[in-house]
Amino acid sequence: MHRITRVLSIGPFASPERAELLIAAGITHILNVSDTPSELVASKSSFKNVAWVPMSDSQRLQPDAAVLALDTLHDMTTAPGSHVYIHCRAGLVRSPTILWLYLISLGVSPRDARKWIQSRSAMANAGSARMVDREHVLLARKHGLANFIPHPRREVIVPYDGERPA
Repeated sequence: MHRITRVLSIGPFASPERAELLIAAGITHILNVSDTPSELVASKSSFKNVAWVPMSDSQRLQPDAAVLALDTLHDMTTAPGSHVYIHCRAGLVRSPTILWLYLISLGVSPRDARKWIQSRSAMANAGSARMVDREHVLLARKHGLANFIPHPRREVIVPYDGERPA
């Protein structure tokens, strides 16, 4: 797991074997952006919300899937005290790309968003050209401006510095 901001983390598939590690890290919500349904479910004893927005990392991200992923992620991040884990198969293309688009939708520059992600997860391909292009950046900015800004939890766009949030 790679913590990118105080509220957002990315990584590989959230399997039952990884559940205890995710819980120990404070994960409360999970967004699956892989091509396979989640194996984990929300329950009172573990995760508050587990959602799946299916997508491929080998073809262009459809605008409706992008908006659904952004809206789902936004709903999760606005929950008080949430810590959201975005995952795909390996945590290298889809989850970093969706997080990248979400950060852009919140007003972070594409360059800064990529830098935040890749500084915490060196192998991540945030904004993968296989999935997204300039049109996706414009879509994220426009959708975020209309629906997400101002965000009720400023810490969503504070890069994680290794310190546990107060």
